[in-house]
Amino acid sequence: MRGFLNLALLGAAFCNVAGAQADFTTVERFVPHTSTVRVNKGERVGIFLHEKLTRVTAEAIGAGRSSGGVVLFIHGTSVPSVVGFDLEYKRYSWMESLAEAGFDTFSMDHTGYGFSPRPAMGDRCNMDAANQAIVTLDPSSQPCEPKFAETLTTLESDWAEIDSVVDYLRGLRGVDRVHLIGWSFGGPRAGGYAARHPEKVDKLILFAPVYDADAASTPPAGYPQPAPPMRLQTREALMQGRWESTVACESQVDPGIRDVIWRNIMGFDALGSVWGPPEGVMRVRTFASWGWNAEYAAKISAPVLILVGEQDGLLPSADALFRDLTGTRDKVLVRMVCATHFAVWEATQAEFMHEASIDWLTSGELRGRSEGVVSVERSDTAP
Repeated sequence: MRGFLNLALLGAAFCNVAGAQADFTTVERFVPHTSTVRVNKGERVGIFLHEKLTRVTAEAIGAGRSSGGVVLFIHGTSVPSVVGFDLEYKRYSWMESLAEAGFDTFSMDHTGYGFSPRPAMGDRCNMDAANQAIVTLDPSSQPCEPKFAETLTTLESDWAEIDSVVDYLRGLRGVDRVHLIGWSFGGPRAGGYAARHPEKVDKLILFAPVYDADAASTPPAGYPQPAPPMRLQTREALMQGRWESTVACESQVDPGIRDVIWRNIMGFDALGSVWGPPEGVMRVRTFASWGWNAEYAAKISAPVLILVGEQDGLLPSADALFRDLTGTRDKVLVRMVCATHFAVWEATQAEFMHEASIDWLTSGELRGRSEGVVSVERSDTAP
């Protein structure tokens, strides 16, 4: 670590890469994958893949010229990838900003999310009693027993899905390596994958990454243990319990964005949108996790940029991860003032995150720095 640098209003120091609004092309695909998820193991499934690029980049690719680089976004615990990274509201789309900078951007949905397979998640019995009560809205109803009583996925099954998508992108665009960006539990997904496949990963950006230096490296004894394969998340739990309760700064959140976010989430969950309360619920898969700890953090050789809000309870985890990234000399930790776990949707830091990621993926540096801890004050320029 080379000290602590305060970069006030860093976002204002970046140039506008594309100038005027670019024309975008969006392509939706399903990547073939042989499932390693226990409930449908061995089945051939399609992993949903969303692409956004500019018309200029698309024409260059069509003419046989390469793009500025391939970026794969990896979502977190509950929000599907398009809603997290390509929200069509003002200038909050992270994918759009990178596409304007010349990158060919993609985001994927893992099993249990969005338009990817959701095995065992269509049955209301496959939840605990408290979640079943949210769906029925009938206090006199009796809970039913799950028909599949295991956590749905694991980090290992997530890594297998990422590998199928990364290999697909390498073949599609003729590149050896891709950039990875992970949010929240996308941190273990992206970071754990980079530790295991360094030859396929160029640069790594981890936003609010989940991390436990002392986590197990192998499956726990007795795995799999009885557990429901899914749970529910209500709008109130997401917007108020997880997000609004952590907001501390004035004008941190655009008042119109919450409705847009929830509407888009429901657009990726047709069944959840008609379950329970009138506004619907999010269906969220349950999972078992191992293999993301100090041992594997040390195996990452790619340059790593960590972005975390100072109002995020995961800040200590980000500090620990930065410490344990001993396999790379190029690592920067950014602590963002007036930012929560959901900073990608916040007026105070979203634009900075976009611009910092462009800088990192382009040069492997953040304003000329390739190593150290940076503090970023809030920006007064909303997306």
